[in-house]
Amino acid sequence: MPGLTPGHLSDLFVPLAGMRRVALAVSGGADSLALLLLAEEWSKNSGVGLVVYSVDHGLRPEASAEVAMVLDAAQRLGLAARGFRWAGPRPETGVQAAARAARYRLMADAMAEDGAEVLLTAHHLGDQAETVLMRLAHGSGIEGLRGMDRMAEVEGCRIMRPLLDTDPADLEEIVAEAGLTPVRDPSNGDRHYERVRWRQLLPQLEELGLDLRRIGTFARRMGDADAAIAADADVAFARLVHVGPDGDAEIPRAGLTALPRIVGVRVLSRALRQVGGDRRPYGLGAVESLRDRLAEGDGRAATLHGCVIASDGIAITLRREGARSVQSALTGD
Repeated sequence: MPGLTPGHLSDLFVPLAGMRRVALAVSGGADSLALLLLAEEWSKNSGVGLVVYSVDHGLRPEASAEVAMVLDAAQRLGLAARGFRWAGPRPETGVQAAARAARYRLMADAMAEDGAEVLLTAHHLGDQAETVLMRLAHGSGIEGLRGMDRMAEVEGCRIMRPLLDTDPADLEEIVAEAGLTPVRDPSNGDRHYERVRWRQLLPQLEELGLDLRRIGTFARRMGDADAAIAADADVAFARLVHVGPDGDAEIPRAGLTALPRIVGVRVLSRALRQVGGDRRPYGLGAVESLRDRLAEGDGRAATLHGCVIASDGIAITLRREGARSVQSALTGD
């Protein structure tokens, strides 16, 4: 394989050392076929067993033949392989998101049956760059600008992205040299999807010096910064945030204000999630504005993320919406 020594392969898959069996998500595109070839080559020396999964979402008539092609390619390599079809009801909107969720649920169930400990996906450097640019355009902070994580959990499925630092052009070369013909999904060129529009813009950004490698480096640096901020926020949360038996939280205003602003915002965000429960994500800007108002001594009650927030100048109180009023709690009425 071009430019890939056994050492390089070991580096790609090093987090898998000691596992007995892992699964591969293979759609038939160049990226996932390259993952199939790389993982099969690596498994020869690692002793880790592989099982290949491919899903027909029932959205394109060609999909069933594409799954059959993947299963054939896997079996030719001597690997166990299973195909699945999403048979659930289709929503009127958000079909791709629903298909993605269904795909991971199907594979998570199969992993439990097959004893696979993690699912490998073929997300690569181009996917990472698109993700970072989209999140930047949507106003994400450092936590979002780190891009996709190498290890993650999606729909109850533990996944690893070993190719996250790999250029997609290298993956296409691997597939071409193996004599395989990858699937070409027409949706990858449909400008209706935001990710496609960013993908088509990338060559222009590269002309200005903002290529895939630079964006990937930026994402890793944001990951380092995010980890440092998260560590400080964990310490500050444990020191400052008191959560009562009723689930309400209290934070000393002076303590919150003394924190670096970005750490204070992270502490406040975590408190809002803990008190408000699992709800639709809210914008970072709203939490930043709330933190600034509280730091300035503005004690007027506000609502955010299912919480009512107020301050008497000394303490900041967060209560779930619907509980007795914050003002009553502060005055003892």
